[in-house]
Amino acid sequence: MKRNLNIRIGHLKIIDHLILGYSVFRLQSTGAPLRNSTLENVPMNSWEQICEGLRQGDLHGAFITAPLAMDLFAAGLDISFLMFVHRSGSLMVKSREARTKSLVDLKGKSILIPHNLSVQHLLLHKLLTAAGLNLSPQNSLLTEPKKILVESTSPFLMPQMLENDRDHDIGACIVPEPYGSQVITKKFADKLCTSDSLWKDHPCCGFVVQKNLETSHGKALEELVGHFFQSAHILDNRIPAPSLENKTLDFAQDFLGQERKVIQQALLNSGIHYSPQKLLPDREKLNIIQTYMTETMGVMSQTIDLDAFVNPAYAKKAVSEITS
Repeated sequence: MKRNLNIRIGHLKIIDHLILGYSVFRLQSTGAPLRNSTLENVPMNSWEQICEGLRQGDLHGAFITAPLAMDLFAAGLDISFLMFVHRSGSLMVKSREARTKSLVDLKGKSILIPHNLSVQHLLLHKLLTAAGLNLSPQNSLLTEPKKILVESTSPFLMPQMLENDRDHDIGACIVPEPYGSQVITKKFADKLCTSDSLWKDHPCCGFVVQKNLETSHGKALEELVGHFFQSAHILDNRIPAPSLENKTLDFAQDFLGQERKVIQQALLNSGIHYSPQKLLPDREKLNIIQTYMTETMGVMSQTIDLDAFVNPAYAKKAVSEITS
């Protein structure tokens, strides 16, 4: 008897990737397996690790920030973008030790971002540019006191960096949850704004797969994407509740490895949602991202052919089954 493919999906421990964790939880708790594959979530510590896993073929796919996925595609990696996996869900927090009270106080300090090619970087650039503030190039030495340094750091390291910032050089960070709520709970920082307030319903991470998987295991992918959309539908109905169910918090705590109160705060106060209709891979939104990061920010080297990159077929079928 032919064994089903074990699909390995790389991810970070952030609420942006929660539908992956919930999908694994559902499969394990209900005892009803996927018919055409098995699912393995592979937690990683940085976007760089996920990229390397995709390049080396150790991962069949990944939940990954959209600009970085587009950059991998531009560099020749044969991947397909199948769906968004959330909307919104990051926080910008200001350091207490650095006595950051307003955006102007960020002059001469650094702001931590999760990656140079991240939607958080785009949102930060738009915010600071609108305020008339100047950014220094990423990870450069901060030599001009009127400029702000942008420093790329893995999200899970940001709380530690804020805690150990003895020189008070870090003014703020913009980070996927639950790391924003973690530093607020530990009183290292205070909330400045949600990412949703900077771009309503903004996309960020998507699900990408190696293109040969579409050819060799299309049926398994169709089933898997359908399962992700079902998970998104359930989560989207549960999270807006005044108090989250213990069952939801149990799996989220296991997936994220964070304190319960941090997870509850992150889910209820970050603006994140998983509305299935919003998870369709919207080429217009992707084009907004790549155009801004190429032409305005100059951090992406080139734009890509989105028709060759995006395959919306699986997501469209999954949404139609949920709404029918």
